[in-house]
Amino acid sequence: MKETQLDFSKITKLIDQEVEKGILPGAVLAVTTSDSVPLIYSAGYAHKEKEIKVTEETLYDLASLTKVTSTLPAILLLLEKGEIDLDDPVYNYVQSFKECNDDITIKHLLTHTSGYPPEIKFYQRNLTMKAAVAEIAGLTAKKPAGTEVIYSDLNYIVLGYITEQISGIPFEEYTVNHIYKPLGMKNTFFNPPEHLRVQTAATEFRDELNDYQWGEVHDENAANFNGVSGHAGLFSTVGDMIKYCQLFLNKGVYQEKRLLSQLTIELASYCYTDSLNLSRGLGWQLHSPGVFSGQYLQEGYGHTGFTGTSIWISPEKNLAIVLLTNRVYYGRENHINSLRRKLHNVIAVNMREKGVI
Repeated sequence: MKETQLDFSKITKLIDQEVEKGILPGAVLAVTTSDSVPLIYSAGYAHKEKEIKVTEETLYDLASLTKVTSTLPAILLLLEKGEIDLDDPVYNYVQSFKECNDDITIKHLLTHTSGYPPEIKFYQRNLTMKAAVAEIAGLTAKKPAGTEVIYSDLNYIVLGYITEQISGIPFEEYTVNHIYKPLGMKNTFFNPPEHLRVQTAATEFRDELNDYQWGEVHDENAANFNGVSGHAGLFSTVGDMIKYCQLFLNKGVYQEKRLLSQLTIELASYCYTDSLNLSRGLGWQLHSPGVFSGQYLQEGYGHTGFTGTSIWISPEKNLAIVLLTNRVYYGRENHINSLRRKLHNVIAVNMREKGVI
C-alpha cells in the first residue's frame, strides 16, 4: 500500500485530547483509500496499569464489529455459491424455527428486522450455542418480523450457527480459511493465543477477576460460547481492518484478488429498511440522522463495537475510517459516538482540502 504524507495534526489532536482527559486509555486511528493509507495514528495505553502503549500491532476486541467482519462475509460467500438465499426461511437451515418463527428469513436476521429483543443473557445459565439457538427459535414474545429494526445479537448468533450447519465446519475455521487467510489478515482471530496477551488492549475491570479483562473476549455471551460467536468475539489490529475496508472500497477485490463479487458488495450496502425506523443494509448500518458517520459522510456504511471500535466505509469518496479503542477500560458510560462523529467530520474536511477525496 502506498503512503501519502499529509499533515493531520487537527485529527490526531482529537485523539490526544481524549487520552489526556482520561476519557480513553488509548486508541489507534486509520484513514484509508482504495490503494493508500494516508494516516495511521496511535496514542495512549493498551493497558495503562502495566504501562503498555498502543501501537499499530495492538490487538483490539472488536465486539460487534465481528458481525460485519466475520458473519456478514461468511453469509455473503455462501450466497454467492448458491448455498443460501436471503429470502429463505431460517427453518430451511435450522428446523426448530418452523414451529414458532416460520416467518423469519435470512434477510430478517441480516437486517435486524427479525423482531427479536436485543439480547438474552445465555451466559447466566451457561447455555451451549446449540441450546441458545434452540431457545431463540422458540421465542414468541417478539415483534412481527419485518416491521421494525431492533438491533439484536440474537440475529448474528443464529447466522454464525447457520454458517456452521451449511459449511459443515466450525465457524472460526470457516472465517479463517475463507476470509482472513485470503486477505492476508494474519492478526485476526477469535481467542488470541496466550503469547499475544501483552499485545492486546485490556478492556473492562471485572470485580470477579479483581483485575482488567485482558486477552479474553469482553462480551459475556461470546465468552460463554468459548469465545466464538457470530455476534462478537473477534480480535484484530488496525492493519488487518484496513485490508478489510479496502476489500469493500475495491468492490470485492484486494491486491488484485477477488474475494466477493461487485454485485455482492452492492447488495450488502443497499437499504432494505426504507420504510422502517433505521436504515440498514445487510449487516451494515447506513447513514441516518445521529449515526456515528458524522455530517460530512452522509453516504456509505459502517458498524460499531461496544468496546469502542468502529469502521465507516464511504465508497463515493473512496474513503474508510477505522477507529479502535478500549473505551470500556474506564467503564461503560462513555460518549464515544460524539468522538467518532467529530473525527469523521475533521477527516472528511481535511481530506477534501488536501485533494485526497
